[in-house]
Amino acid sequence: MKWRISIYLLIIILVIGIIYQPFVKKEARESITFFPIDNAFSFKEADSELSFVRGTTSNYDLLWKVNSETSERVYLRQDIAMIFENGRLNNKMTEWKTSASKIDLEKDIISSIPGLWEAISFHQGEIHLSEEKYRSVQRMSKDYLYAAKLDQSFSSFQVPKDTTERKAKNELDEKTNKFLQQTLTQTTNFYQIDINEYSVISLVSLTDYNSKPLPGFSPSKSQEIIGKLWEGLYKNYFLGITTKNGQRVSPIGSSMPFILISKDKKYLFVLFQTTNGENIQLIQYIS
Repeated sequence: MKWRISIYLLIIILVIGIIYQPFVKKEARESITFFPIDNAFSFKEADSELSFVRGTTSNYDLLWKVNSETSERVYLRQDIAMIFENGRLNNKMTEWKTSASKIDLEKDIISSIPGLWEAISFHQGEIHLSEEKYRSVQRMSKDYLYAAKLDQSFSSFQVPKDTTERKAKNELDEKTNKFLQQTLTQTTNFYQIDINEYSVISLVSLTDYNSKPLPGFSPSKSQEIIGKLWEGLYKNYFLGITTKNGQRVSPIGSSMPFILISKDKKYLFVLFQTTNGENIQLIQYIS
C-alpha cells in the first residue's frame, strides 16, 4: 500500500513539474541583467535590416530582419528589436538562446500609409566565467526606410534620388519630427522638467554611442549606462507599460522614447506617451 502511494506521489510531482516548468522558464527569461563588459568577447555581426518587398496601389510589404553573432558561444544570447512607424512603435520581436552565439529574426510588416520606418535592436550576450563571475557583451544596430506612394503605387528609398522622393522624405520627416517633438514637449511640461539641464537622445539615436561615450562619461561607464537602460526598457516598455492606475498595457502605438541624461550625471529619465496619450516617466540613477 505504501509502495503504491509513493508511486502516485511521484507521478503527481512529475506532472506538476512538467506543467510548471514552462512558466519558470518564461519568468526567468523576461529580464535582462547588465553585467560588467568583457572586452575579450565581441560581436562578429550585429545588424538590423529593412527591405521593401512589394508595393501596390493600396499597400506595401516590408521585410524586417535582425541578425547577430558573438565571437564565441556564450551562456545566454538575446536580441531585442523594435520598429517605429512615423515615431510610433509598430512592432517588436525578441529571442533567447542558451549556449549559443547566433540569433536570426525576421518579420513581415504590412502597411497602407506612407511611413518613415526606423528599426533598432539591442544585441546582448550573458557570459558565465564561473558560478559567481558573470560578464556581458552588447551592441546596438539600426536601419531606416522611407515608404511612399510615388506615381501609382507604393515604393521605398533610403536616400532620395529625385525631386519626388525628396518631397516625400521631407513630408515624412516633418510629420515624424513634429509628433516626437510634441510628445517631448508635453512630457517635459507635465513632469516640470527643464530640458536645458539634460542631454536629450532619441531611442534610435542611441546607436551613435556604440563606439563613442555618452556626453560626459567614460567609455566603460557609458556602456554600463546603456546596458542598464536597455534592462529597464525591456521590462518597462518592451514587455508592457504600467500606467498611472497600475494597468499593464501594450507598448504598440506608443511614442518613441526620449532619453534625458542629467548634466550633473546623477540620473536619466526615459519619457514617452502611451498610444492613448498618457505621459510616462521612467528614472534610472547613475551610481
